[in-house]
Amino acid sequence: MLLAAGTLSLGVAAAIGGVTPLDAVLQPPPWPNHERVAIYGRRTPDDPMRAISPQLYDAVGQPAMVLSRGIASIPETVNVVAGRHKEILRAQRVDTGFLRTLGVVPSGITDGGTGQGALVSESLRDRLADIAPQVVGQTIVVDGSNVEVRGVLPADYRFFSDVDLLLSLDPSNGSTALAGNMTAVALLSSASDIGSFSAHVVRAARTISPDPHGEDVRWSGATPIDDLVADGARVPLWGFALSGVLVLTVAGMNVSQLISTRMFGRIDGTAVKMVFGARWEPWRSAGGDALAVGVLAFAAGLPAGTALVRLFKPHIPPAWLVSAAPLAPGWRVLLLVAAMTLVMLVLATVVGTTRVMGRLRHRERTMMSGAPAMRAATGWTASALVLAQVALATLLVSYGMIAVSRAWLLAGTSPGFDSADGVVVELHPSMRAYPESSGVVRLADTIRSSVSALPGVNAVGWSTDVPTGRGFRMPFLLSDGGIRFIPFAVVSPGGNEAMGLRLLAGRTIGDSDGSDASRVAVVNEAYVRTFGSRGIGDVVRPAGRGASDARIVGIVGNTRRDANDAAMPVVYVPLAQVDPHVFALMRQLQPLFVAIRGPAAAVVANDALPSIVDGAAPSLALSPPIPLERIADAPLAGAHRDVALFATLSGFAVSLTAAGQYAMHSVEVAASRYALSLRMALGATPGQLFAHVVRKAFRVALGGIVLGLFGTCVMQHFSLGMAMPVGTAIGVSVAAALVMVLGTLVAVAAPASHAAALEPWRVLRSD
Repeated sequence: MLLAAGTLSLGVAAAIGGVTPLDAVLQPPPWPNHERVAIYGRRTPDDPMRAISPQLYDAVGQPAMVLSRGIASIPETVNVVAGRHKEILRAQRVDTGFLRTLGVVPSGITDGGTGQGALVSESLRDRLADIAPQVVGQTIVVDGSNVEVRGVLPADYRFFSDVDLLLSLDPSNGSTALAGNMTAVALLSSASDIGSFSAHVVRAARTISPDPHGEDVRWSGATPIDDLVADGARVPLWGFALSGVLVLTVAGMNVSQLISTRMFGRIDGTAVKMVFGARWEPWRSAGGDALAVGVLAFAAGLPAGTALVRLFKPHIPPAWLVSAAPLAPGWRVLLLVAAMTLVMLVLATVVGTTRVMGRLRHRERTMMSGAPAMRAATGWTASALVLAQVALATLLVSYGMIAVSRAWLLAGTSPGFDSADGVVVELHPSMRAYPESSGVVRLADTIRSSVSALPGVNAVGWSTDVPTGRGFRMPFLLSDGGIRFIPFAVVSPGGNEAMGLRLLAGRTIGDSDGSDASRVAVVNEAYVRTFGSRGIGDVVRPAGRGASDARIVGIVGNTRRDANDAAMPVVYVPLAQVDPHVFALMRQLQPLFVAIRGPAAAVVANDALPSIVDGAAPSLALSPPIPLERIADAPLAGAHRDVALFATLSGFAVSLTAAGQYAMHSVEVAASRYALSLRMALGATPGQLFAHVVRKAFRVALGGIVLGLFGTCVMQHFSLGMAMPVGTAIGVSVAAALVMVLGTLVAVAAPASHAAALEPWRVLRSD
């Protein structure tokens, strides 16, 4: 019974671990009005999320079908000082209608807006508790400005990304701005008004667009906010949830086998009770065992499933999270898994008892007539159960192998930059403290000079970009006159060297590239190829009025920007030469990074850098140092996630299938003791009996392996993000088959050994 409970507890844990992330995505977002809220503005062909400019926001206005509206800026990085507490945080500026439109009511205030103060997240409230028992009403310094904390956001509040602060925003200050980098929400009178409101947005876009039939107008409109939540997460999470349910199914099949094994072990006692009139004794006994197994399994599986969720959580992309609440099994998950477990137990009881009933009735008749008992085989039901178990396990093992193989291949490719002995630290020189880019240049030079003089530092520099990720994008002119948006980075002298970029030709950005020098740029290999550039001496041509061309002085190697290893064109320009308006926009949207390279880089970043920055700019906060090795692994996050989930669940499935095969063949050997003893009495050797049991096991297992591999091929056509080249898929299939063959050998070894160790004279005499 303990073996059955332990087996089922693994299935319960796998189901909880697989279903919980999906449940977190499927539950309603933390905005009470979400069913009638729309996000409106312009979108791009490859991104359903809409953005809006203040000009378009004013043009749309508030038509009759809109009850309220609000607007928010893109989340930004800010420095926060509160007493002794200094931290670099993510903040978002919203107007007074934003939270009211969403239906979010912070605690501590009654108007639902931020006014001229700030709203803090619950986690930040807890971190600031040391400055005052009651954070609301206290003053904190945000980028050099005193701001009053006016309320605390709900614990689950999250608007597509995690922020610690909501600050006040006055969109009228930029009502003529054309930059579409804000998010607008509207509360509709009815969800059915989305079509008419979307048409209204298109008409408003047409009135302000220089080309009423252009792309800007074509992609304008409104989208229900529910359609944008956790975009792209549901398909892979359904795959993970299905994997967890399959493991629970395999566990339920095992319980059926183990119930049969237990009933065969006490078949004589049960037959005696049936002789004396206890006709329902097999069902009562099996049902009692199943109930005890279920209680024990759920009691052990719940904490194990919670531990699996904790294991999976770091691999869930932030964009997949709907709520800021901790990821944990909720009542819906527990109720669903409990219901599935109950169904599995009922089926296991019915199947397990049915398998034994024929043998019990035969034994009952034997006892009543005194005739010799004939051993019967356990029947086709057991073979069908094992066949299904092996097929499901093979399917899961194949996906686990695909995940591991994909991660292995990606890990074997170079990130394109030297990630050893390097760290980066995030910081944010605010516009208030450093309104001119020249001030940032002087600050960068001061910090770089102090850090580079320390022992163990080989290079140090600033950059707006790290070597992985998509980065800030700007439009550049192609040779045919077209425009392409590509990553654009601003770096100080030493920045590219400290980031570990490989210089292939020319030079990197140096101290001579000041504001009064000729405009220069460094590009990567992908830029030269994509833009048809001649390389060194050619020019990069930014799109837009007033943009200045820059002469290419260096070419660096490509870096891995995503899991597909697709090289993106990148342009690097000197910090001292960047256009002030472009740099002002970049500073609003993203932080800067100080990169340090050398054997003492980690120590310097932890110990010396905070003191140096505090001396040069007391208002600046620093993030914890981030090793470049972690940045190099960032594009592999999806592959690591698949390994953590699929490989873990497939490991469960193999273990459970092996236990099921062991139980089935143990029952088979026990039920066939008489026939096996006759074989041995007629001349069969122990080795032949061993091989007989193994052959029978493999006839069933090989059928299941073939079915599982066929299922894998079919599933490859679905969008689970796990498709592989044909050659690799064949290798993975062979590896999965070998794993299942090995598992079958391990499972059947003990029953086959028991068959080989039978003593014919003892068995035949006893029967």
